[in-house]
Amino acid sequence: MSKPLAIALPVAFAVLASLSEAPRAADQPPAIPPCPSDAAKPDVVALIKRIDRLLTGRSSVVVMTMSITTPSWRGTLKLKVWAEGKDYALIRVLDSGPRETGMMTLKREKQLWNYLPQAGRVMKLPSGMLGDAWMGSDFTNDDLVRGTSIVSDFDTKVTGTLTHDGRKAWRLVLVPRPRAVVVWGKVEMIVDRASCVPLLERFYDEDGKLARTMSLGDIRAIGWRRFPARMAVKPQDARRETVVTWEEIRFDIDVPDDTFSLHRLQRGR
Repeated sequence: MSKPLAIALPVAFAVLASLSEAPRAADQPPAIPPCPSDAAKPDVVALIKRIDRLLTGRSSVVVMTMSITTPSWRGTLKLKVWAEGKDYALIRVLDSGPRETGMMTLKREKQLWNYLPQAGRVMKLPSGMLGDAWMGSDFTNDDLVRGTSIVSDFDTKVTGTLTHDGRKAWRLVLVPRPRAVVVWGKVEMIVDRASCVPLLERFYDEDGKLARTMSLGDIRAIGWRRFPARMAVKPQDARRETVVTWEEIRFDIDVPDDTFSLHRLQRGR
């Protein structure tokens, strides 16, 4: 399985990670330009910055459902995620099978730990496991570690306009900058012109072959934001799919200082 880009998860786990910025009220928009809905060729730098701000916040607390479908298995996990900046996140499995319920994953900068409730212990993930699937999904442990930025790691251009699912949209092409640590050769993004929210993302490998597709929908108003509350990820070469649905979303809130501590993880709560 190809290692996905962190955009694929802020759009899931990395959507929940955020830009470090000064505290502000949850319903107060930051100083970013308005969505240039009427522009066929918008200022691409301003557009990408707006998309980044729409999908992220100073901090967030989210409850989501992740459904995983493969040819031989189907599973559902209910998760709660606390995040602060791009470097700190805590994920707890609220409901799933008896082995998974209560499991927790802690991200602190470039390191990951898992809490295993059945064993009552904490395990640090070695680098050799970063490419493994997280909880059997189409996301890897590496997704939780990477802090890829669509603003600083890619050169982006608007290549045209189109209609997608009845919505007027732009087509954007993102190419990694030479020194960026990115696993994709190219990313294509379809962006809704009315809300500046991504509707579809296609990820290509370094040989130009389509590797995976991510569809976004159920766009909701959350404070000043428009946010896609459903995301489906399908690898190109596999008959499987992971669907993430956000049930509760709160941005730019105060998170207790010990949320991302190893001591809390070791207590298992």
